[in-house]
Amino acid sequence: MSLKNNFNALIEAITRYSYKLNNYTEESFQHKIQADIWSPAEVYAHITTANRLTVKGMKKAINNEATEDNSSLSWPARIIFLTGRFPAGRKAPDVIVRRTPELKSIAEAKNALDELESELNEVWDLNHSWSKTQKLKHPALGLLNNQQWIKFMLIHSKHHLKQLDRIRSMK
Repeated sequence: MSLKNNFNALIEAITRYSYKLNNYTEESFQHKIQADIWSPAEVYAHITTANRLTVKGMKKAINNEATEDNSSLSWPARIIFLTGRFPAGRKAPDVIVRRTPELKSIAEAKNALDELESELNEVWDLNHSWSKTQKLKHPALGLLNNQQWIKFMLIHSKHHLKQLDRIRSMK
């Protein structure tokens, strides 16, 4: 898939998150079905926080404030990018979990999604200045450039859309 197609699919995924908010009451949005399974609010908090941190990093790469690197993708990244999926049982890196604020309402989630979409469009408008060698480190996948981060955000966002469907089916 081309970079433009990946970006458009990412925006479409963010739109799907917004649409899915209509499926929740404030109570069901916060409800944890099991202690070891995230509530919908936690999924939304994770995806908006992780993606917004990524966009912040992408801006650093645009400003040549990232790591200059010509290396290839790590093997784990290659597998994820090739399959478009995460390996089963993979957990969010601790650094992301610690930095994820709580979403207290559906309105907060909607605002976070709107801000994310706006930030994505802002960084996309600068794609002509994206460097393939300015890279930021993913906690598990190694160094990624902005084109690769777009693909990662798409795969990650789709992964958590499926998680929301699984949570909903468990009720």
